[in-house]
Amino acid sequence: MEYSNFRELIDDVCDRYPQNIAFRMRRGNGSFEELSFSEVKNRVHRYAAALTALGMHKGDRLGLISENRIEWNLTYLSAVYNGIVVVPFDIHTSQQGLAVYAEFADLKGIAFSEKYSHHAQEMSGAAADCSLRIHFDHESFEAQEKSSRISAHLLADMLSTEPAAAADELPPLEKQDPAAIIFTSGTTGNPKGVTLSHFGIIANSNASKISLPIDEHDNFVAVLPFHHTYPTTCSFVSPFSVGGAVTIVEKIIGQKIIADIRDSRGSIIIGVPLLFDKLKKGIGGKLEQLPPVKRNLINLMRAISRFGLKLNLPLGRALFKGLREKAGLNSLRLLVSGGGPLAHSTALFFEELGFKIVQGYGMSENGPLITTNTERRCDNRSAGLPVVNTDIRIADKDNSGIGEIQVTSPSLMLGYFRNPEATREAFTEDGYLKTGDLGYFDGRGFLFINGRSKNMIVTSGGKNVFPEEIEVLFPEDGPVAEVLIMGQELQNSRGERVIAVCVPDYEGLKEVRGGTLPADTEIEQMIKAEVAEVNRRLESHQKIERTYIRSEPFEKTASDKIKRFLYKEYARPEG
Repeated sequence: MEYSNFRELIDDVCDRYPQNIAFRMRRGNGSFEELSFSEVKNRVHRYAAALTALGMHKGDRLGLISENRIEWNLTYLSAVYNGIVVVPFDIHTSQQGLAVYAEFADLKGIAFSEKYSHHAQEMSGAAADCSLRIHFDHESFEAQEKSSRISAHLLADMLSTEPAAAADELPPLEKQDPAAIIFTSGTTGNPKGVTLSHFGIIANSNASKISLPIDEHDNFVAVLPFHHTYPTTCSFVSPFSVGGAVTIVEKIIGQKIIADIRDSRGSIIIGVPLLFDKLKKGIGGKLEQLPPVKRNLINLMRAISRFGLKLNLPLGRALFKGLREKAGLNSLRLLVSGGGPLAHSTALFFEELGFKIVQGYGMSENGPLITTNTERRCDNRSAGLPVVNTDIRIADKDNSGIGEIQVTSPSLMLGYFRNPEATREAFTEDGYLKTGDLGYFDGRGFLFINGRSKNMIVTSGGKNVFPEEIEVLFPEDGPVAEVLIMGQELQNSRGERVIAVCVPDYEGLKEVRGGTLPADTEIEQMIKAEVAEVNRRLESHQKIERTYIRSEPFEKTASDKIKRFLYKEYARPEG
């Protein structure tokens, strides 16, 4: 079914699969709390009506900050049902950064868990018109600060009230109405809030289901935080839209993840490369601890499985069935990696053990999925094949056929919220999204990504870091005359660490010392102290991990910009 907005989708899917489990999670007592689609519809209608009664209307923006839990999903569904724009916040963002986003988004309300109640208070204080707080937990509600400006409500109370108005009395929703705003950067500069439409998110979900078919019997194990576009679309909206279940992992701990997969009979897990790298390390470590005879047998079986893969024969599925059952993972039929490039050695490891693993590629600005490998056509050295209704072109090709990847699709963002300049820069004149990634298509139609035309850094956890946002934090009157922020490749990893290459202000340092230049060791200490000061203003994924000092100024363009491409040696992994 192709729905034009979330209200259509929610009502129709809940009516089609009333008895199916929509969401489940443990609450610390060992057993699963489960919510059927029929119960979801009832709660969404009550929640949506309560939001209207409390003054939240179509187009208003509702902040959402919480760990993964059923209340997060209910809040998202209830808000978009009304036409309210959801603004999910990254739980790893500092309180200062969250306040910047909240003010810029002009929130009218915020929903949150007890764990992030202090963050929510600061955010609602920063947003001038934020007059509504929705508490998920009794603890935060009882400890709330009393304020004449704030109307505070406990979610359980909102869900216990019968709707005062019928759903058909709500204002109509259009395909291009905004549904969500996802902030991708900008706490130190102009915020970039990706605005996605109802139809854009649904269209991207549909595209993912055509490439990787799922149905009402599937059970997605949700490990990634929902505030990112990737898990929202692929681990939440997609399974929900076909009547499938979402099992929310209470804590991201290896044993708990495996227990939830085993006990819920999870069939699909979606993660970032770092998750699969860690799982590989954990499983591989246990295999290495086996007695020599068993270890040699396992290695022989892996070699046989690897040979079978070359012939397109999934021998590992049968060879390692017992091992997967013992680990509680035999119900998994598909592993999906995204948010960054998956190491081919990691993909091969899981394939040898009989798992089907695929990787894809996307951007929040496209809702996010752009390409993916499929179960039938898979080459995990590549980013996969374009998903349906998505047109990709390679612009400004060099002699090798490599150029910038540009995309157009029904899922493209409406633009960056209240940032027309950044929106114009993101698109070509004919409406293609400029991804900033460099790549090429091979003869089979697979997309390969081999660099970036932009300066953006991608960490091993899949976080994006923009060097310019960090460079502007270095004061003009400090010990650093020039700074270049770069991404340095990590040994045995596909991610990067943030590094700073600094040129000292020798003249300024001499002037401070009355014409005498400090010793090199002292200059190094001063620069590292300056870097530490900058780090205090950055989010955890932005922090500078290595500092290099060069004595010569950087070579610059006619417009006085550093020629970054000349200093790629700093990006190479340290030996």
